[in-house]
Parts: sequence; structure tokens; C-alpha cells
Amino acid sequence: MALTGINIDYSTICTDYNTAYLDRDNNDPQTTACMRAVVSRISEFLHALCEQFGYRLYPLNSDRAVKVASVASNRFLFYSLEKEITLQRFVATQSHTPCSNDSEWIQKGEEGVMIRNDEEGEGIYLYLEKESPLYAWVTGQLSDLSWDEVPVP
Repeated sequence: MALTGINIDYSTICTDYNTAYLDRDNNDPQTTACMRAVVSRISEFLHALCEQFGYRLYPLNSDRAVKVASVASNRFLFYSLEKEITLQRFVATQSHTPCSNDSEWIQKGEEGVMIRNDEEGEGIYLYLEKESPLYAWVTGQLSDLSWDEVPVP
């Protein structure tokens, strides 16, 4: 299975705001408007992904499914100057066996998408099988955004 990564930078969602300055504790109108737009876009994407493929969302290290709102949340998506960011991984799949790290998930060859937040809170990463129906669907859903293909960690 040949995996690839897709990096979605929030600047492609908030084109009129410098997303390098997003702070989830900042409540100025421009920052909160941008964060709402990002959360909304990610939430819509994840709902559609789960519906299209019959997926549920799981923390990488747990077999207990979580709601889309756990992933499409300020806490997961954005950095905090006061609290920093907790790097997390979620997996969108039909059923999930907990993994202790990215490498274990990759080695198991599980189907689905691994979702990782960015340590600077400037975007998210999606890891999935390249040249698969899932990849075609994901890239089609993201066709209105500019994104970069990145190596698998």
C-alpha cells in the first residue's frame, strides 16, 4: 500500500487573514471568523467522508469512536499561546484497532485516513492510500483549496 500525505494549510480557507497568527484563545473578530470558517470547512469535509465511506472517527490509540466535533474543534485544530497544542492523531475508518504511533498504523495497512494536527496550528495533514478511490474522492472534495502532497512520517 503506497501512502501519501495531504497538507491543508488554513490560509487556503481564510484567504484574507494571516493564519500564522491564529490563536484559539484570541477573541478578536477577524481571528474568530477565520477559525469558525476553518472549523466549518473541516466539519463539512469529515461529515461527508464518514457518510460516503461508512467511516467513524477514532483517536489513533483508542477503539472508542468520537464525534466529528472532537476533530473539527478549536482544541485540535489551533494553537494556543497559553496552552500550546497537543499533537493528536485521529483515524477515519470503518473499524479501528488502536495503534501507539503513526508507524504502527502505517505498518498495519489499515484502510481509511489518518488525520494529524500541525504543531504550529496552521493546518492539518491527511494520510491515505495514493491512487485509491478514497484518494480520488478526498482530492475531489478539496479541489477548491490549494493543498500540498507531503511524505508520510
